[in-house]
Amino acid sequence: TSFGLWVNAIDNEYFDGDTVSGSIWYDNITAVSTDLTEATFTALTQEETVDTSGLTTAIEQAEALNESDYTADSWADLQTALTAAKTVVANAAATQSEADEAATALTSAISALETLPVVDSSALTTAIEQAEPLNESDYTTDSWATLQSALESAKIVAANGSAAQDEVDEAAAALTSAISGLEVAEKVTVPSATKITSVVNKAKGIKLTWNAVDGATSYQVYRKIGSGSWKKVKTTTSTTWTDTAATKKNGTKYQYKVYAVNSAGKSKASSTKTIYRLTAKHFTRAKNVSSKKISLKWTRNTKATGYIIEYSTSKSFTSSTTKTIKIKGNKNLTTTLKNLKKGKTYYIRMRAYKTSGSVTSYAGWSKVKTVKVKK
Repeated sequence: TSFGLWVNAIDNEYFDGDTVSGSIWYDNITAVSTDLTEATFTALTQEETVDTSGLTTAIEQAEALNESDYTADSWADLQTALTAAKTVVANAAATQSEADEAATALTSAISALETLPVVDSSALTTAIEQAEPLNESDYTTDSWATLQSALESAKIVAANGSAAQDEVDEAAAALTSAISGLEVAEKVTVPSATKITSVVNKAKGIKLTWNAVDGATSYQVYRKIGSGSWKKVKTTTSTTWTDTAATKKNGTKYQYKVYAVNSAGKSKASSTKTIYRLTAKHFTRAKNVSSKKISLKWTRNTKATGYIIEYSTSKSFTSSTTKTIKIKGNKNLTTTLKNLKKGKTYYIRMRAYKTSGSVTSYAGWSKVKTVKVKK
């Protein structure tokens, strides 16, 4: 039996197989008992001590890792193994096999981690940095709108930590293309000054005409009456305007200047044009009173320097058929047209004029008188 074998082993170890007296047996059996007790204690002590150093090392390795570096599934597996490992370490009754199994599972989970691919966003960052300093005013409306749309999308992708490489590349390409596609807007500069070409008295006011200016989108007309101050009286896109408010009394002095305007600003003022308001007068007589003559009489303009008479055989007063008479003095209100052709019809008109320094102003033309020379 096992017991018999055990006894024989002891006899051989401690008594060399000899038959001994009782006292010797007692002494030797005591020594045997002591040795067995020490051996048993040592064995029990060794069985109760669990080595968790490998497991602790694996836990430290796992805790130092970053979730953002790995795929979701592999990171979840790691967390499961890590939780189990920590449970074993915290369990004072855990066996060596449990510790070893937990360490092996955690080490395997660490080895099985799948690293997320590194996304290169340098091209996208560069494109955004190129787009942001650009100025809207330098480019056309449509091309700028395209750029802003691409820039907004690029910023969204750049801020997305989960964006894939193809998303980043597409956003970078779209933004780069939008930058390349920008169309430079024509630079708007302050327009040049215009020139007033005519200021004329009309029945309903004073008519101004000026030259068009490249780049101007509108014009501002300023007026000064007598010794008063300059005031803006009209903004228009046209190059002509009649000042219907210029109906002050006969002989009033008016001055005008015009500015060309666009989004960049206002030009220098045109040269000032001066005109005196002269009301139109009319004929009181236009008659063929004697041979080849027409007698004329008209109403007086007390502010005039004199009068201009024009007569023609053409209704349109063409230059080749028209003759002019200048009468000085506003009190001279009659004249006679001579050496006319019998049988011809003449068209006659008159207007007052006023000279002040280097400025000569004219009233509007009177109504045309038609006279046929019968004598």
